[in-house]
Amino acid sequence: MSTGTRVAPATGQRHRDELGLERELLTGLATLAQAQDAGDQRHWARFRSRLAAVDVTADARAAEHRLETASERLRTLLLRRGHRLDEEHFRSPDSTGDRRLPSGLAFPHSYERGLPVAHLENRLAAGPVPDGWHKTVVTFNSCMAGLGHVFQSLVHMLSPDQRRPLSVAYWGDYFETDLLLEYLGSAVLRYDKVDTAGLTQCLRRGGHEVLLIEPVRYNWELDVLDVTALLRAWRAAAARPRIIVVDTTLVSPLWPTRAVLAGLAGLGDVLVVELRSGLKLDQQGLELANLGIAEIYSPAGPAPSAVPSHQQLAETMRLARATTGAGIPVAAAAALDVGFIADPAWTRRHAGQVYANNARLARELESVRGVFAEVVHPALGAATPGVAQSPFVIVKLTEDTLHNHGLLLAALRREVARRGIRCTHGSSFGFRSHRFETIVPRVARREGLFKIASGSRSGPFLDTLIEVLRDLGGLPDMAALHARYPDLKAIPLI
Repeated sequence: MSTGTRVAPATGQRHRDELGLERELLTGLATLAQAQDAGDQRHWARFRSRLAAVDVTADARAAEHRLETASERLRTLLLRRGHRLDEEHFRSPDSTGDRRLPSGLAFPHSYERGLPVAHLENRLAAGPVPDGWHKTVVTFNSCMAGLGHVFQSLVHMLSPDQRRPLSVAYWGDYFETDLLLEYLGSAVLRYDKVDTAGLTQCLRRGGHEVLLIEPVRYNWELDVLDVTALLRAWRAAAARPRIIVVDTTLVSPLWPTRAVLAGLAGLGDVLVVELRSGLKLDQQGLELANLGIAEIYSPAGPAPSAVPSHQQLAETMRLARATTGAGIPVAAAAALDVGFIADPAWTRRHAGQVYANNARLARELESVRGVFAEVVHPALGAATPGVAQSPFVIVKLTEDTLHNHGLLLAALRREVARRGIRCTHGSSFGFRSHRFETIVPRVARREGLFKIASGSRSGPFLDTLIEVLRDLGGLPDMAALHARYPDLKAIPLI
């Protein structure tokens, strides 16, 4: 599809380079899948042939449409591997049958809800472990399931009571984590939500056994954690938390695990749990299967006495996972059984493109005022520590009502369709293409959070999306937007 818009020579060459890179990356992903000899090689051969035929030197917009379609086809071929296993076996399978993953690994099991995924967890745990530490990985069907099991397992293992509850200091703002803590909160599990200044103060005062943090807080400000200051405060604390839980979902490839563990070493027993959603950045934006990853670290040497060891917590969580059905199902295990999933090099490459595109998007919109009141992204701040990135951009509206959010979404939908680009009105982040949405974290508060999530692919779609956002965001007010689109109906958000 083409709008016939003339493109400057320099921009045209940039688009050719960007789309050529996307074609090369998709070819690399397909090559890894085809090499597994999973009985679907002819489909992959046909896919690679069609991908090679995408001409990125002519009509860039048409080429990007074909590349987006190709990424969807790649996803379909991987999902079909899981569907075949679903068709061939019951959830409680015949024990005499031979069940194998696409890689050829056997994975016998009695019940799907207790599916053993040691092959995936061992692969995720592979690689060098920081000196002086042990590591175990436990997977779940979502990050939130993993986080819930961490706290439920700690309550079970530490046996807190009303007189001495398990006390959690929480520096974060993800609305689902808020809801989870409210749900789990009780006389034996209490939490204090702290702001940036309060984090250091609560460490200084002591009294919390668990510290739960988001390196970049998922809120309207995208506050960035100063990791060095945190470690300094932790080491200086007289009664420091012995359990640290970090939700690294937004910045997992950037989180400095080695430096953090080095900063925690030498001061007694400590347990560190790094949790993340493995649905987006770890899956090259293909969103194949829900996946939560918990990496558990404890110091090498004698088993700690004050807290569970990495092995003890992992064993408890795996037993609870099988009992509650919080693990990944067979079809998901098959779809994820391909070499690029959670591979550090592939993940860093994909995430790096996502971060770069969103930082560019934020800078392009930074000065836009009118309908837009403020653009928020860590790259716009004065200080940019290592984790100061985000896979999306937050935009505050000058006239901030849910009705106005609905009008803006409707205008964006219309312009995206009119310009002939692929940009999805949908949730989440880290895809290969681009998305936008308004989140309503708490319906009772009637507050909207407008979010634009650029994907990993650069090209004419992203350029056009930026043009549209600059145009709409720069209108004087919502009345001007309504005057431009008099028949526009606001998208309902509640």
